[in-house]
Amino acid sequence: MKKVLKTLIICIVLGTGITFGVLHLADGYLYKLTQSSYLEVETYRTNNQAEIKSTDLISIPENAEQLQFSYNNKYYAYLEDGSIHINTTEDKAEYHVIKEENPICYYYILYDKNLMIYFIEDESGSYTTLSLRTFEMTTKRTTEYNDISVYNFSKVKDITFSPLVNIFYINIETKTGVTTNNVVYRIDLFNSITRVRSGSILNKIRMLQHTDKLYYEDTDGGVYSSGASVNYLFNYADVELIGIDSKLASADDVEKLYLLNTETYDRVYVVGGGRLLDTIMLSDTDVVTSYNEYNDVYLIYPTYILNLSGENPYKRVAKLSKYVTFEAIKGDTVYLRTSNNKIITTTLLDN
Repeated sequence: MKKVLKTLIICIVLGTGITFGVLHLADGYLYKLTQSSYLEVETYRTNNQAEIKSTDLISIPENAEQLQFSYNNKYYAYLEDGSIHINTTEDKAEYHVIKEENPICYYYILYDKNLMIYFIEDESGSYTTLSLRTFEMTTKRTTEYNDISVYNFSKVKDITFSPLVNIFYINIETKTGVTTNNVVYRIDLFNSITRVRSGSILNKIRMLQHTDKLYYEDTDGGVYSSGASVNYLFNYADVELIGIDSKLASADDVEKLYLLNTETYDRVYVVGGGRLLDTIMLSDTDVVTSYNEYNDVYLIYPTYILNLSGENPYKRVAKLSKYVTFEAIKGDTVYLRTSNNKIITTTLLDN
C-alpha cells in the first residue's frame, strides 16, 4: 500500500511539473511572438475565426515623447530633445526633422490630413511665448501663426480642432507656487486668439466638428459646455468624456458624446442634442483607456477593443495581449507597443 501511495504521489508531482513547464514554455512563446524581431508575422484567430496579423513595425527611442501616427498610416512622429522627428512607416526611414531655434513643447497631427500643429516655447522670466506653427508633411511647408503670451506656463495639456469650421481650442496648464490652473484659448480661421476659460483644472477638452461648440471635463467627473452641465441627463453620475462621434446619418442627426460612468465602469451614456440617446451596458469593468478621432469611439480592455460607435457596440473588433500596450488606431490599423519599445500592428475586424 505504501509503495502504491508513493508511486501515486511521484506521478502527481511529475505531472504537475510537466504541466507547469509546458504552460511556462507556451507563455514564453507567446511573449516572443510580440517581442522577437526575428518573427515578422504573428497570426492568431478570434472566437469568430477572423484572422488578425501582427507585424514588427518600428523601434522607438527610449526618450521619445508624444508618439503619433498620420491618418493614412504613411508617417509616424515623436518629440525628442525639443525637435519633432517624422519617419515613414513603409521603410521606417527618417523623412524630416522639425527643429526650431527654441524647443518645441507640443504637437498634434490632424485626424483627416497630413497636417501637424506645433508650439515653440520661448521662456523669458515669468512669461512664456508660445509660437504656433503648422507643418504640411507631404509638401514640407511650414506656416506661422500668432504667438500666445502665457504667465507661469507649465505645459500644453490638450488641443481639439475642427477642420470643418477651422477653429481649434488649446488647454494650457499654468503653475504659481503650489497653485495649478488651466487656461483655454480659442484660435479661429482669421488667426484671432481669444481666452475663453480659466480658473479650474480640466482633464480633457473636445469640440464638435460641425459647429463651434466646446465640451470640457473637469476633475470632479463633470462634463460641461458653455458652463452648463450635461450630468443631469444621467442623474449626475461621475463620468469621463471618452469621445465624440461626428458622423451624421441624415440632416436630422446630431453629433454624439460618449461618456463612461466612472462610478461603476459598467455603462456608457450616449448624449446628443441635449438628450440622453442611449445607454450601452458593458460586460467588463476593467477598462484600460479610450480612443477617439471624432468618428469612432473605442474602449480598450486588457485583451480586446470595442467600437462603441460601430453598428454593434458589443462586438470585439480587435484582440490584444498582456505583453503589449495600446497606442492608437488609424483607419483599420491598431498600433501597439511592446515592452522593448517595438511598435507592432494588428488589423481591426469589420465594425
